[in-house]
Amino acid sequence: MTNKTASRWSGYLDLGQSLSGVILALFLWTHLLLVSSILIGPEAMDWVARTMELSFLSADGHGYPWVVSLIAIGIALLALLHVVVAIQKIPLNLKQQKALASQMQIINHGDTRLWRWQAITGVVILLLLPIHLWLIGSAPETIGPVGSARRIWGEYGYLFYLPLLLTVELHAAVGLYRAALKWGLVSDSAGRSRLKTLKTVFSLAFVIIGLAALLAFIPHNPA
Repeated sequence: MTNKTASRWSGYLDLGQSLSGVILALFLWTHLLLVSSILIGPEAMDWVARTMELSFLSADGHGYPWVVSLIAIGIALLALLHVVVAIQKIPLNLKQQKALASQMQIINHGDTRLWRWQAITGVVILLLLPIHLWLIGSAPETIGPVGSARRIWGEYGYLFYLPLLLTVELHAAVGLYRAALKWGLVSDSAGRSRLKTLKTVFSLAFVIIGLAALLAFIPHNPA
């Protein structure tokens, strides 16, 4: 493979990583807002769940739960693509880890530290996300105030939902921030500073919304 071909493929991989990451981040935030409908009330969340199942297209109004399963499969495939592309840039062996640690002690660059946190949270997400997608995709008919409450609190799902919430929010916000810088949406230092502040605000806001939604399910736990 020539240097020109290698450079072209590297560009394609960078574009694929950025596009898949942006789509996943936007889906994550949309998903969290839909789940947070429980904060309005159980009826609101039930309406959201049935709408996601295309209840307005079914004769009995119950919808098609398998639509949610298809969405879960689609997100799993997109996440797998993102991981396959991103993992090529992560220091995996001990030698690479030591080299990175040594470099960070010398440079101590803020964006490099963010990249490291993104890599760490990515590993955690890689372990936890398949569990979430399996639980949702294998039993989509349970999505709703009672079914979700049972899964989160009655079956101790919060033990992995809490770390998943924290890691995906940090990972998504940092990913969007770095993608904006990589593709030249922000070039000056003032714009970079504003973008970093916006990243922090979005992370905190969605973590708070997510925690509030988890707590709002407690009264609906039938156990």
